Amino acid sequence: MSTKNFFRLPLAILLLVILISFSAAAQNNDNQDLQENEIGQELEDRIELIQASQNLSAQKNDKSATGVSLYLTTFHAGEKELNLGGKFEGDFFKSDSYQNFRLAYVLEGIYLEDEDINLAGFLSIKATLNDKLFSPYFGVGAEFMGKADYQGFVGLNLNNNFFVETKFINDKDELDQGDFYSSVGFKLNF
Repeated sequence: MSTKNFFRLPLAILLLVILISFSAAAQNNDNQDLQENEIGQELEDRIELIQASQNLSAQKNDKSATGVSLYLTTFHAGEKELNLGGKFEGDFFKSDSYQNFRLAYVLEGIYLEDEDINLAGFLSIKATLNDKLFSPYFGVGAEFMGKADYQGFVGLNLNNNFFVETKFINDKDELDQGDFYSSVGFKLNF
């Protein structure tokens, strides 16, 4: 074997090893780029899933005022002790900037048995403080069926469906005369 052939064989082997190394390194980089892209896509998918879950939770926790309530009250109850009332509530506006405060209009009627006018009707404005213990609320309204002049009320939402309320209803002819009445009921949200 000549000296030329002696150097050619190791040189060819060295070149072959270098080419295989470069090829393996390029393939490794391609695999690594593919894995990074897959990991990046997986992270994006997880972030989208977390955001969708948060939006769903926010929608679940959205305490919309729109709903119908039935309640029992001591207003003009007499010997019966309780009269049946019902009310419809609707949001004045919906905005994320007012998450802790909600303003609603309330249209309510109270059935008055054995009276000349069997219905007392009120149109009220109600403000609810969300994210507080029992979501307290308060409001004022005018009576439009001739049984009273106005009402003021405060109450607590015991959960999303039940509430207790105290009303001051002026049913006398003088502006500062009236009585306090209790109410308890449940609400069905839309």
